[in-house]
Amino acid sequence: MSDLQCAARLVIVTPTGLGDVKWLASELYRERVQAVYAADDVPDTGPVETLAEDLGVPCHSGHGDLDDGTEAFQGIVDRHRGETVVVVRGGAATEPVLMLVDADGTSVHSLDEDV
Repeated sequence: MSDLQCAARLVIVTPTGLGDVKWLASELYRERVQAVYAADDVPDTGPVETLAEDLGVPCHSGHGDLDDGTEAFQGIVDRHRGETVVVVRGGAATEPVLMLVDADGTSVHSLDEDV
């Protein structure tokens, strides 16, 4: 069983943020990503699949509603404590963010921030 204090590291990306998949994959290389998840509201899963392929990890498309606090989102958090995953979901943000979720709560950081 995993330690509840061990944060799940979720890189949150919108479809708009997948404009340059090669760049994003190179930025995420140091994160040791374990999987890429795509919400139901992602209209084109092609870039999501390309990102997963570039990272050499499984792609889970059509994974439901992945907004903060939803059952599907919380399932990813629980499954990946101490690991890094990419979550692609709807929204207007153009830059990916790093969300750390543990038993104490949630914090959001830019990808280039040391955390």
